[in-house]
Amino acid sequence: MIDRRAALLALLGLVGCVVGLVLVPRDALAAWLVCWLAWGAIPLGALGLTMMLALVPGSWRELYAAPLSLAAGLVPLIAVLALPLLLGVKLVYPWTDPAVAATLPSFKAAWLSPPVFAIREIVILAVLSGLSWLLLTAEGGVRSAIAGIGLVLYALFASIVGIDFGESTEPHFHSSIYGLLALTSQWLEAAAFGILFGLRTGERRVSIAAAGVLATAILLWGYMHAMQYIVIWSANIPAEAHWYIERGAGAWRAIGWAGFAFQAILPFVALLTPAVRTNSRRMMVVAAAILVAAPLQQAWMILPGLEGLSLAALPLMIAASAAMLGLAWAVTGLRGPRSRKFLTQPQ
Repeated sequence: MIDRRAALLALLGLVGCVVGLVLVPRDALAAWLVCWLAWGAIPLGALGLTMMLALVPGSWRELYAAPLSLAAGLVPLIAVLALPLLLGVKLVYPWTDPAVAATLPSFKAAWLSPPVFAIREIVILAVLSGLSWLLLTAEGGVRSAIAGIGLVLYALFASIVGIDFGESTEPHFHSSIYGLLALTSQWLEAAAFGILFGLRTGERRVSIAAAGVLATAILLWGYMHAMQYIVIWSANIPAEAHWYIERGAGAWRAIGWAGFAFQAILPFVALLTPAVRTNSRRMMVVAAAILVAAPLQQAWMILPGLEGLSLAALPLMIAASAAMLGLAWAVTGLRGPRSRKFLTQPQ
């Protein structure tokens, strides 16, 4: 049964998005892209971590199993929510302009051509959705085999999703680390989701291993960001350095630091304290801060490179977030408790 609050939240968000599409279509799609990358990272990251759960035993499974399997089941919803981006690709991505495409290397121009882009994303999201279904319905040794093969496919396809939808908003920019940034962002948000909802709905004890997973995800995410900055700074190539110059100007500097502070710096410092690591309520606050900061971080990575946007993109992010979270809430209510049983028994 659909929760009325979920339906109302989704409806209000969708109405706001439709109004935005009518009045400022490019701002509305840019806001949708930011929120899709931010909130979509949770199911995608949960899919990867759920496959790790199937392969790596330990006390960390007690807390993470139920919420991560629930989130991993939302991958098909994320695929459906990508449709506005595929249909409105010419409004968001500069490389759809033939004049811009002509300035790109031949392979990149072909890779980013709208038909190839659309077909590639449909195939990738369909494969990831299929992996989610197979993983959540399989049992025992079959599940482990799917997880082993699926992790390879997930690492490849989920990183391509980040590169195609995120990095390509600035087609002349390239970072060999961007795909890993996307993966570590997914793992971080999924781990935070697991902590928040695992403690809220069931498990009330935080194991050292469960807290360690979140700390590891923060370190990996921070390391990838630091390495990208160091590589670009040391190379000092104008086309690449410009990416950071844009994001260090005006209000974007403050937004960027706020995202880094609440998604990595403050949570990691908090996790160094046993009083936080062993306290359920404090761990939930840390996890909530990471999730709330996710749209800020994605806005900092995406919006500065899109020319011609107005301030309307910011309130439209709220509408897009409401629509996506409301739909996810409604879908999980329809699915019922079936997925919550996944991996609750040790293999």
